[in-house]
Amino acid sequence: MRKLFTTITAAALCLSLTACNNPVEPLTSGLDTPVTPVGNYNTDDNTPYTDEGTPAELINEFTTDDGICNVKVYDCYFEVTLDETSCTPYEAGVAYGKAVNIINPDIAEMTEPYIFENIRMAFPDIGENYDPVLERINSLFDSIDPHYQDEIRGLCDEICGDVHGICQDGQISVEELTLMNMVPSALRPTACSGLALWGSKTETGDMLVVRNLEWLLGSDNSMGRIHCILHIKNGERTVTNVGFLCLFFSITGFNDNGVMMATLDADSEYAYDYEGRTCYEYAIRHALEAYDNAQDCGQYMVDNAATFTFNHNIFCTDANGAYCAEDAVLQIVEAGTGAPCLRDANTPLMNDVIWDSPDSLCCVNSFVTEGNYEMMSGYYVNAVRFARYNELVLSQDSFSVAELKNAMTTEQVDTMLYGSPIVQNVHRDNLTQMFIIDYHTGNVQIVFTGTEGVVDHPVFTDVGNINDWC
Repeated sequence: MRKLFTTITAAALCLSLTACNNPVEPLTSGLDTPVTPVGNYNTDDNTPYTDEGTPAELINEFTTDDGICNVKVYDCYFEVTLDETSCTPYEAGVAYGKAVNIINPDIAEMTEPYIFENIRMAFPDIGENYDPVLERINSLFDSIDPHYQDEIRGLCDEICGDVHGICQDGQISVEELTLMNMVPSALRPTACSGLALWGSKTETGDMLVVRNLEWLLGSDNSMGRIHCILHIKNGERTVTNVGFLCLFFSITGFNDNGVMMATLDADSEYAYDYEGRTCYEYAIRHALEAYDNAQDCGQYMVDNAATFTFNHNIFCTDANGAYCAEDAVLQIVEAGTGAPCLRDANTPLMNDVIWDSPDSLCCVNSFVTEGNYEMMSGYYVNAVRFARYNELVLSQDSFSVAELKNAMTTEQVDTMLYGSPIVQNVHRDNLTQMFIIDYHTGNVQIVFTGTEGVVDHPVFTDVGNINDWC
């Protein structure tokens, strides 16, 4: 049953959002005898899913006085629409900030600790001198499209006011909120995985996609309170980003042609470099605004891979195709250990990497194209998950939406699978959002992890139809 912790007054909507169900005790690894858990948890709940998602409960809806920002407050996420057709990007940012101050006046208290957790992960020895962080912020911010800069400036001016600098003082500053809007490129990559099925592997023959976002939720899962679907309407530049409140970039993004693009980390041994680089999360947004198909969007990312900070994969799908842009950064290219490429189902794979499922494409946290930089051998989180996805797809002839949901959440795992005593399954304990995109109907369903953390048998919330979003 859905749980909602909200206090709604006439003046403000101070919201705390959570997903559904209660977590159970985690599986203990390294047992003397194999066990067969469901997902990452022991559970007795094996109730099968249906093709339909669960409707979200609409709590409130309002539009800012200037008419630019409309907000729908649901029981487990926010839906925000910014209409930039009759305003400047800066004005859109200001309107978004006004809306955030209404629906979540405690945004500083909620997000500032999260920002500093990310800073300390990226700079473990930083102490109290944040100059290296400021240098990184300034360099990367200057590199992104002025349109996006203006949106961020407007948001920061409205939410942060005259608060500046980096200091954990219970206030969110312009620099801190700007950094929040560049977290993937400035501080940390994402994990994640993705699977596309079509043709013989789906019940309808049409594209069926699952995308798992694995993202740092914060020590108290605070980000689970602010899941957000953001529609930015701007004529041909219209996009929908699914992430969190106050973020303008694309973690998982869609355009009005049905293209989805999603980020996945693909770590490397090479040192991080931001000088002369830009933010790949805004390159994704640009690609969605500029191109009408998944192949061109993916190729744009490949063509610009040398300008990005972190190694990563970009999972790209539309109704007609699925691709993985393996964006090897400049350090890898210069070392001769890999190169950017756009992988599809026919691309030759590395030695010992097996994918023998037809009409399907899988992405994990490594490149897998033959000759590219490799993070599979010795990395159980990649090798085992890729093999598990392959086994999952081979486990039945074709999948309906319900069958894919069941497969993704009721996985049976032996603790000694592939010689590893560690459970590395598909439904992981840092899952933040799980998407099911059914291109046959256009319907999108999302699991939103709440403040209680990842649960077994999660609720797939019906968030609407991709054809109606943009």
